[in-house]
Amino acid sequence: MGHWVYEFTGCPDSGDYRQIADDEAPGAVVLRERPSGLGIVDGFVRESVDDLLRVARFRWVTGGDPSTVAPAVLQVSGPSPLARRDARPVRTGSELDTSDCA
Repeated sequence: MGHWVYEFTGCPDSGDYRQIADDEAPGAVVLRERPSGLGIVDGFVRESVDDLLRVARFRWVTGGDPSTVAPAVLQVSGPSPLARRDARPVRTGSELDTSDCA
């Protein structure tokens, strides 16, 4: 396991930004809760991966209610949702981290 840099581009609300992720390898899609919360997410599709530099670049597809964003992002990324095993959420810092709890 190692650190990856995820670069997100094209999101109209947050602009382009980078985030560190602790994943073995980046998935094909990322669903990210918006900083304002309210149950709204942004969906991104992976455009490229640099295994040497450990940088994954993602392009924004859509944002809104999770029930509509997830199917739209999966449709853009390729096979049907039932065939996908590489879609991963990315921690945004708003989730409760229980790794330090006993």
